Amino acid sequence: MRCSAGVRAVVIAACGLAAAPQAAETRTVSRPFLGVTHTRIDTTVPRKLVMNLVEIDLTVPGIGFAVTPSNGAAAGETVGRTTRQFLADQAVQVAINGGFSAWASGSNYNVEGLAARQGVVYSEFQEFRTFALNISADNIATIIRATGTSGTTHSPVTTLYNTLAGEARLLRDGAIINYANETLHPRTGVGLSADATRLFLMTIDGRNAGHSLGVTRPELADLMRINGVHNAINLDGGGSTTLVFADPVARLVNVPVGVNDVPGTERVVGSNFGVFALPMPAPAAITLNVTSGTQTQWQAGQPLLVNALSLTKTGAGTLLLDQANTFTGSTTLTAGTVRLTHARGLAASPVTIRSGATLAAASGVRPSIPSVAVTGGTLDVADLTIGGTAGVGAVTVSSGSIAASAGITLLAGGRLSLPATERRGFLLSSLAIDESPSGGLLDIGTSMVTVPAGGMTAGELVADIVAGRGTGSIHGTAGIASSAARGDLRIGWLTAGDGSLSFALAAAGDTTLDGVIDVLDVATLLSTGRFDSGQATGWGEGDFTYDGVVDILDVTEMLSAGLFDTGDYLPASFSPVSVPEPASTGWLAVVAAIAARPLVRQLTATRRRHPRVQA
Repeated sequence: MRCSAGVRAVVIAACGLAAAPQAAETRTVSRPFLGVTHTRIDTTVPRKLVMNLVEIDLTVPGIGFAVTPSNGAAAGETVGRTTRQFLADQAVQVAINGGFSAWASGSNYNVEGLAARQGVVYSEFQEFRTFALNISADNIATIIRATGTSGTTHSPVTTLYNTLAGEARLLRDGAIINYANETLHPRTGVGLSADATRLFLMTIDGRNAGHSLGVTRPELADLMRINGVHNAINLDGGGSTTLVFADPVARLVNVPVGVNDVPGTERVVGSNFGVFALPMPAPAAITLNVTSGTQTQWQAGQPLLVNALSLTKTGAGTLLLDQANTFTGSTTLTAGTVRLTHARGLAASPVTIRSGATLAAASGVRPSIPSVAVTGGTLDVADLTIGGTAGVGAVTVSSGSIAASAGITLLAGGRLSLPATERRGFLLSSLAIDESPSGGLLDIGTSMVTVPAGGMTAGELVADIVAGRGTGSIHGTAGIASSAARGDLRIGWLTAGDGSLSFALAAAGDTTLDGVIDVLDVATLLSTGRFDSGQATGWGEGDFTYDGVVDILDVTEMLSAGLFDTGDYLPASFSPVSVPEPASTGWLAVVAAIAARPLVRQLTATRRRHPRVQA
């Protein structure tokens, strides 16, 4: 469903927008067939108009096309039919009038312009009829133009298959083609999206004062453009403008004025165009069981998931979601693998990955999913964007894993939450976080995260931690934070010999991130010789305040934590506990160790330089 601005002010009930008193447009959106979206637009700007827009996804299974066939050796080129008769003859689900045609004799007509059906060309370009729509056997749609005033040669060169004769160009690469001395009439146009994956049919009723007054060709072009059309041509209009659906009974969708401008009457024409489409499935809870091997969703019996109340994947095999599925029910993976080969395969469905199951994405696919909950399974996506306008909304890992190949980008509003009730290790190939107040958030819980060399810099990591620290609570709304933090706990980080970075929930003084503060940490602090040296340093050398140096402020932070020789300060049970008072005997050992190095004078001098710290 496209919620565009329309001609001017808009009321779009289907998009959930509240009506405004000055609104001049109302839209009614439906999906009568698989891959087909119909929008009726009623507006009073620039005048009273009723429009019908049909959007067809050319990538959806079951979509096909029909053009009025040749009449063979009979007079003229085709047998004239109303659009509703053509729909019934061809058993299509959608039909619209085509290009201009002229009566030949009896029931036979000549098509004015290039026309072909299933590779059989039966009409050539004519002067002023120099454009056409061609759709290949595999649904590649192209707008073509004559390279002369007659014949069949055209540009761009393509094999003619289903070719619909057109008239003038309406849109070229999004630009409107203007024509002089235009008058108001009913109009029919056909066009393509910028990527040519969507075909648009538009009718605008006219010559009907109580219903719709009609438009000029430039106005038709503008209305198509603001509804997502990039390239378009004009078809026959006036009394020929007709749109018909078979859902399931054939019915007029617009109000044609085919006979003497009488509303509701239908004109016989020599050119019509039809769309084959599968029926919309009834809402249901769907289970797809792939016992072994790999199946596409078509092979598993679901060409397009649009009305599923829920989707459950079972079986040890792999299910490929290769379509832009639109269902909003939840998806649960209980076994095997679901691999996204289309970024929007689960674009509106929250996903849960249970133990023994994997959600993966094909190379180069960046999934768009409302949320992912990993409850024992594996999330295996190499390029995982969380937040922003085209990514996963949120990822929560309560148990299970994220594949080591995952490179994670956290954008505005995105949240990645790691386990807070057990210590887990996660390896991410890269990590980037939007640190703005409304940016992305990595909640590490009680987990340790490692990023290999090149996946992020130490400076980026510290900036993310500082952003997540907020006012000092490590409960910030962006950056790297921890919902499990309590007391004086914060996030510590280390650089390994191979250049990788690791970070975890830690207390000031825990230079090894092992969950205890003991003589090993004191030895580490003493061995670096960084105290009051002014040298740039990190957490592992004693910078517990993230300012890049080791000084009395860091020693004060370590002493105030009161955790030296108190054992594991990250117990298995993470119910709230009181932070213990400093153990005097333990800290006497620390002070003695510091004194063993000639640091007393340094501490005294530092206190003079930091008068706010009491001696």
